[in-house]
Amino acid sequence: MIQRIALAVAALVLVSGCMSNGNQRLRFVAGEGPHYPEDARANHVEGHVVVTYDIDVDGNVVNARIVDAAPPGVFDAAALDAIAHWHFSAPVVDGKPEAVHDRSSRFEFKLGDADQYER
Repeated sequence: MIQRIALAVAALVLVSGCMSNGNQRLRFVAGEGPHYPEDARANHVEGHVVVTYDIDVDGNVVNARIVDAAPPGVFDAAALDAIAHWHFSAPVVDGKPEAVHDRSSRFEFKLGDADQYER
């Protein structure tokens, strides 16, 4: 629950709002944070992942790719899985939805916060 609230607040701060003239900015609509991998939890591993991605005109995340991870490979799949389920309302400019390129999100994996990763 805390994770969903934090994710929603972060998304709203990042991408919410409307522009004048009927145009609309990118808005986060739905999604959750990542699941803490069991192997990492059992081995007391913490880290982070930065994912860069595009958003198509339908609001789907596409072309997600890891651009930074520590430790490499440990949390990558969890971050990519989470972001694959995110959905946005694409920005509208002059009445037409537009794709968005090269957005980035950073996922922190901390054992003290591990209960927030439960689904």
